[in-house]
Amino acid sequence: MSGSYNTVICLDVLIHYPQDKAAQMISHLASLAESRLILSFAPKTFSLSILKKIGSFFPGASKATRAYLHREADIVKILESNGFTIGRQAMTSTRFYFSRLLEATRR
Repeated sequence: MSGSYNTVICLDVLIHYPQDKAAQMISHLASLAESRLILSFAPKTFSLSILKKIGSFFPGASKATRAYLHREADIVKILESNGFTIGRQAMTSTRFYFSRLLEATRR
């Protein structure tokens, strides 16, 4: 993707990338966003890490998630290093879905 956009939104994509690749993707998305970048990611928390580990004990692809969890501090650091400040933030959680949402605006 190339070009320049007022707002770039990337929802539920970072779960497919390990930290180093996620950092590259966020930096690329930041280069496209003129004023705002909205990201969601699976937060790496103690409880979600335990749930993921428990799921790995059960056979079958449907029992253990292959999603990558990311520490919020790492995502914020990447955004800040690309000239953004964190504005609104929210947590979405249901029985089987957890997602952290950040809105970052260009400084």
